[in-house]
Amino acid sequence: MTRSYFGEPLIRDYADCERRFSTARHPEKGKPIRTWCRIYKNQDVYELRYVAWNGKDVDVIAEFHPDGRIVLPSDSLTWQAMHASLSMALHGAIPIVTQRIGKARYRIGHTTFLDNNVEEQDPLAGGTHWYNDWWYSFKKNGTEYFAGMTFNNDGVCINPQYAVSGEIDAEKRRTWLRLLRRFKRGLKARAKVGALQQHAKRIYDKHAELERKGQHRWQWQLPNWQSKKYYAMLKEAMQTNEFTPEFLEAFVESATPNTYGTQIATDAHILRYVDTLMNDLSYQLRKDFGVFITEPTNADGKAIQR
Repeated sequence: MTRSYFGEPLIRDYADCERRFSTARHPEKGKPIRTWCRIYKNQDVYELRYVAWNGKDVDVIAEFHPDGRIVLPSDSLTWQAMHASLSMALHGAIPIVTQRIGKARYRIGHTTFLDNNVEEQDPLAGGTHWYNDWWYSFKKNGTEYFAGMTFNNDGVCINPQYAVSGEIDAEKRRTWLRLLRRFKRGLKARAKVGALQQHAKRIYDKHAELERKGQHRWQWQLPNWQSKKYYAMLKEAMQTNEFTPEFLEAFVESATPNTYGTQIATDAHILRYVDTLMNDLSYQLRKDFGVFITEPTNADGKAIQR
């Protein structure tokens, strides 16, 4: 048998499912495989379900069919919610490996197919080591995740789907970038004259008072920029280039580090937070500003927020 980088999984095929499930004490509760997954039988199909932190196991990772097919039925957002565990441990449970390649986008491969297609690479390209050659095979032969992707007995994805890049309105993209640069310059200008530190000191005093009253930092009601109120406030500031006291107060509070207790935000903290916030909201803002003629989508048909 071809050498496998990840070794032999606990369950390779339908027969392995049958063998393990036959030992289940309570079939209706499933057969534990790992702490994070269980096998259930649904008619003649075995389902590997994800066990969440709260003990619920409704999300299906993979289906094993009598004809040898392995189907991954969950949509990409559900896969995203499970991925912290799957990225590290899925290949040890079943012959599937997963790797994040973007927000809610994942590269998937069947280890049998990947092992059989390992090619020795040029040493100058980082090859000749089993690890490097195997991951090169994964990058070359992996398929982007989508709901319903199916692998046959040979580990080949028999129904691949592909991402769509979308189309950009070049003029509106230039407008968006101009507004973004102006927004950042406006905050830097206020930092230079000390305006941001006035807000930072008020926020520090506010948080210190909350702590004296027995409220821990996870109980503080911090601004939520995904909410209608704060998102509209941010969008208006970018459009008008006007920074109201209410907006600056909320922005500085969001930028204030509080992981290790009450701290005062420096100008560096506040200006760094611009990039953090824009990384979170850039896609929605660009969409609202009309940058996309057609949205980019992943192989699952969902918009790629990049």
